[in-house]
Amino acid sequence: MEDRGKDSPRVGNKKAKSKKKKERKRYFDTPTDIEEFTPNFNKFFQKQRREMFRQRREQTKRTIGGVNNTDVIQTKSGPKLKKTSHLPNDIKEYLRKADPFPGDAPIPKDRMKKYRRGKKMNMDGIKTKHQEYDYKLKEKKLSLAVRQAARAELLLQEQAGFLEADEGEDTTQITQHDISESVDITSAQKFFELHLNQFGPYRMNYTRNGRHLLLGGQKGHVAAMDWQTKKLMCEMNVMETVQDVKWLHLETMFAVAQKQWTYIYDNQGIELHCLKMLDRVLRLEFLPYHFLLASSNAKGYLSYIDVSVGQKVAGCQTGLGRLDVMCSNPHNGIVHLGHSGGTVSLWSPNVKEPLVKMLCHGGGVRSIAVDKKGQYMATSGVDRYLKIWDMRTYKALQCYKIGAGANNLAFSQREMLAAGLGNIVQVYQDCCRVPVKSPYLSHRLPSSVQGLQFCPYEDVLGASHGVGFASLIIPGSGEANFDALEANPYQTKKQRRHAEVKMLLEKIQPEMITLDTSKLGQIDVKSLEQKIEERNKLLFLKPQNLDFEPKYKMKGRSKTKRLEQRKKGVKEERKKDVIREVVARKQKQSQQQKQSELRTGSTSVLDRFKRTDRDT
Repeated sequence: MEDRGKDSPRVGNKKAKSKKKKERKRYFDTPTDIEEFTPNFNKFFQKQRREMFRQRREQTKRTIGGVNNTDVIQTKSGPKLKKTSHLPNDIKEYLRKADPFPGDAPIPKDRMKKYRRGKKMNMDGIKTKHQEYDYKLKEKKLSLAVRQAARAELLLQEQAGFLEADEGEDTTQITQHDISESVDITSAQKFFELHLNQFGPYRMNYTRNGRHLLLGGQKGHVAAMDWQTKKLMCEMNVMETVQDVKWLHLETMFAVAQKQWTYIYDNQGIELHCLKMLDRVLRLEFLPYHFLLASSNAKGYLSYIDVSVGQKVAGCQTGLGRLDVMCSNPHNGIVHLGHSGGTVSLWSPNVKEPLVKMLCHGGGVRSIAVDKKGQYMATSGVDRYLKIWDMRTYKALQCYKIGAGANNLAFSQREMLAAGLGNIVQVYQDCCRVPVKSPYLSHRLPSSVQGLQFCPYEDVLGASHGVGFASLIIPGSGEANFDALEANPYQTKKQRRHAEVKMLLEKIQPEMITLDTSKLGQIDVKSLEQKIEERNKLLFLKPQNLDFEPKYKMKGRSKTKRLEQRKKGVKEERKKDVIREVVARKQKQSQQQKQSELRTGSTSVLDRFKRTDRDT
């Protein structure tokens, strides 16, 4: 049987063919390789799809390249085909959806240069790979921000203008009457004067959206108005000396620093609150993102009040004399104070001492102003010098000798600087980066200047003086385009309510006021370490010594190991009890502290109108 099977040609041929087929289907030599192999079908299908798309693109290019010139039409959007009936359907769809100008639109170099943020960082001194990675990531973010800002310029519909003089002329010679006669009727109405010669000198303040104006006379006259429509909101006489006035977060409330205390009124002139914590105040500053009202008084005391809850956040005695020169940095919320010794000190509510102390002038400081980006600070002193300081290096950039010491300074949104020299108002253009020989515009007032402020989003400079107020047109001073979510000059009542709720929800805590704003996104290592130490103290707390002897048990349950385990369990239970007691004690202390705060301070603005036992 074996010989017959071997000799038979049919059987032998079948076996040989089956062996060949098996050898062709094998992919590996050994069975161990077959067991270890795990095929990745996703990668295989991805490669197949890429190859299919590549072949289709090449086929489309060859087909389009072979089309006659007579079949192509040149249009505004790009070349198109006359006849597409002879092309396959997938190529027709591709031609219909294809972008004639693929990729992002090119950005002009001049526009990129406008939004560039300095030179690239030098990475020669970097030692670790982590620092190098962080610096590269920062560079990528900065370049992306520059490109996005340059592209978003298309959305800015308005452009800022400025005055240009002819050859042989100077813009300083152009008067306000010349400007009002040359511009349109709407812009010409922005130049006006208010003659108030009975209750002066006056202090003034604009709202954040530049819509409303607040005036306060030293002899008690207070008025709030919509200066664009000339509609009076409220007018009153507080029958007391008024040192300063300031709008709060919206045009519905404003603060008035009177002779004895500081009062808060609404836009109808109704008294809402009396802040007896702020007494004999000379200057007021409001931080809108923190809801903090900062004040300085004649005794050299600086205090911060949170107007959203009506409580005092911080206060410190500077010990530097009378504080009648005050300004806030809109970029980081730092308060700048000028002193009689020629120094300028920077303060935060978190520290009882000045963060920075700069010697700016040989005599007393008369006025301070900081631009909206927080990069430049302008100071003027009794020594008749006007200096521009770089707040990143605390070094003087420019120094101008002026005829008289400027008693008021103000920066515009486009970095123009206004200075009040007696009864003359001078405006300088781009005086921070480049030395300027002459002012941009000049205007003479009937009395000495008492307050200066550029109106936001308008080419207007407000100047209050001894006998009234003047609104001056300064072309190119205001930001041409406004962000309606940040400050909307045309907001309705409903939008105003929503904006107030949003501001309260996004309120920044006073603890975040710091010189270096880049540290806000980093981890507070000190506080984290303190929390870890407190936690470790509780975890590794040693309980009192226990005289515990486990009871003897039968059947091997009183071996040495079991006894030690029972002792350890009892110690752990006692330790947990001690930790619970410590936590309960801390919670009780915090509750008592909150109750004491509620007793001392009022929780609402209207709590002082509640009926007490004496009234009944």
